[in-house]
Parts: sequence; structure tokens; C-alpha cells
Amino acid sequence: MFGKSKQSTKSTETPSDQPMQFSIEDTAPCQKAVRVQVLPAAIAPVRESVLREFQKEARLDGFRKGHAPTNLVEKRFGSSIQDETLQRVTRLAFEQAAKEHELRPVGPFEVSKADYLEAQGLTLEAKVEVEPVFTLAEYRGVALKRPAVAVSPEEVNKALTQLQESMAQLVPSADGQTKERQVPALDDELAKDLGQESLDKLKEHVQGKLREQKQTAIKQALEASACDALVEKHPFEVPSGLVQRQAERLTRDFKVRLLMSGLPEEQADGELSKFTDKLRTSAERQVKLSFVMDRIAEKEALQVTQDELVERLWQLSQRWNKDPLQVREILDKEGLWQSVVSSIRQDKTLALVMEAAAITDEEPRAIKEGGK
Repeated sequence: MFGKSKQSTKSTETPSDQPMQFSIEDTAPCQKAVRVQVLPAAIAPVRESVLREFQKEARLDGFRKGHAPTNLVEKRFGSSIQDETLQRVTRLAFEQAAKEHELRPVGPFEVSKADYLEAQGLTLEAKVEVEPVFTLAEYRGVALKRPAVAVSPEEVNKALTQLQESMAQLVPSADGQTKERQVPALDDELAKDLGQESLDKLKEHVQGKLREQKQTAIKQALEASACDALVEKHPFEVPSGLVQRQAERLTRDFKVRLLMSGLPEEQADGELSKFTDKLRTSAERQVKLSFVMDRIAEKEALQVTQDELVERLWQLSQRWNKDPLQVREILDKEGLWQSVVSSIRQDKTLALVMEAAAITDEEPRAIKEGGK
């Protein structure tokens, strides 16, 4: 079953005198075939430990809990003891294989064979996806161009018009029978209603808000460009299983947004089918970027501090309108706490990349009345 694969590039084995013997082969990019032979000498102590646990909890006629002889416990619970023993040995064997051969799995070991013979021990065969092996390229000095921030008079006027519309009221019509929508004049009175001293102050406030929005958008665009550059610098393949799971998450999120926009489910599914390839490409990019960011964080020895975790927990509690302790319990229950830690670490890594980037500021273009 585990003959040499055409895709295999490397095979490693453990000396035959070890209680656990491993044979590791490359079967595909980021995938390993693992064969483990666990000798009876390695199984015996695990079985003894399991037997003691069963004895401690056993309730047999004529004996107090935990005091039944081991031979009677074995006779009564032999099958369960055997199953638990082999499950633990299997888990320990794969953990040991990953440790000794530095496999760094990104998913579970998919077992294809598990044969046990008392005299020969346990034979296991499995495949597992692992982290890609790649050389970290230069990540400092990424060349980026930053557009100048400019707010046109047309943009300010448009925003002011929207504010006017938002302050419209229904008032009695001329005939007194119906009501009509009345938009207030754009003047000092409207500015005061909106918390500003005068119309000029309102215009300044609106211009400042528009500038802040553009600065935020430019920052996000620069970060996206830096990430694209990092991905292009690292042409390695990523685990297909991880990409598939990420693509499924993106697809679910996209469908939720479509449904929330009011589309019927059948129509939403139709729209989804148009974006399958794009979502898959995006998922692959995200997976690759996460590996690159993790490698940079390792090289730079970036750590997540307790204060940063507390701050992120507080932010989540505000967003979810829950107590921070409740949020932590939810994250722990769903197995998402490590994702929070990873998210903070990647944010710090991106901040480091941006701080070290070679950013060129573009010259502002002259803006005339009308935004041209």
C-alpha cells in the first residue's frame, strides 16, 4: 500500500531497534505518508495505565469501587480496555512521529490502516498535511506608492447634501390634508442642529471626516499591496485541505451577505456559483499569506502580550455586547481562542512590514471646483 510514490521526493525511517518505528514519505506538496510500527514493549505501559484507570472506577459485585482485582477488571472490561489502549497508542505514535520528524501537521492524521497483533504490536498507516517548507524572502523594504489625500469641493458638497437629506422632516402641505417632505436650508441653523457653530465650521468638519475616511482607505490599500507583494515573493505550494476549508468559510460568509442583502436562497446560490474560482484563489492567497506572516513573526520573535490579549478581549466584548468573561468562555468552547492570538500576532507582523516598507508619496493632483 505504501510502495514508493511517483511524487515521493524523500523518505525517512527510524532505526529498527526503537519501540516505535517510523517511515515517512513525501506523497504530494505539503503531504506526508506515515507508517508506524509500535512494538509490544511500547504498548504495554499504556495498557497498564488504562487498566489502572478502569480498576479505579470499576464497580464489581462483592468489591468496593476501585478495589476489584485487575484480572476481574480485565475479564469484565477487556474489550473497552483494548480499544482505549490502542486509541491512546495511536495518538501517541503520531505525536511522536510529528516531533521526531518535525512534520508540523496542519490537519489530522487520516488513518488508512490500523492492524494489531499481540505478538507484533500495532501497525499504522496514514496521510497528513503539513506546513510548507520554504525560504523566507526579504520582507523589509517593500516598495509601495501612497496616493496623496485630497478632498474635492464636489465631495464636500455631496456630503453636505446627504446631511441635508438626513435632516428632512414631514410637514403639513399647503392644503393641510397631507404631509410633504421638507429639506432644511443649508445654513448656519442647520449647522447648529448638527452640533457645529456655523456653516463654515460644518464644512470644515465634513472635510475633515472625508479626509479621515480617505486616509483609512489608503492605509488599507497600502497594507493589501504589501501583502500582495509578500505573496508574490514566495512561490510555494500550500496544503490543499487548508485551502479547501478556507474556501468553504469564504463561501459561507459570502452567501450570508447575499442573503442579508435580500436575495432569495436559490438566487444567492446562483450568484455563488459565479464566484467559485475567485473565492478559491482568494482562499489560497490567504493561506499562503498566513504562512509567510507566521514565518516573519518567528524570525522577528514577535510575541503576543497579556495586555494585548486583554485589549482584544475587551474589543470583542464591546462588539458582541457581552461580558469579557463570557466572550472568553465562548471562544474557548468553540476552540477559537488560538485564532484570536494568531490574529493579534499577524496584526503586529503586518505593522512591522509596513513600518519597514519603502513608501513613496505621490504628488497631489490639483483639484478644481467640480472635482476635476
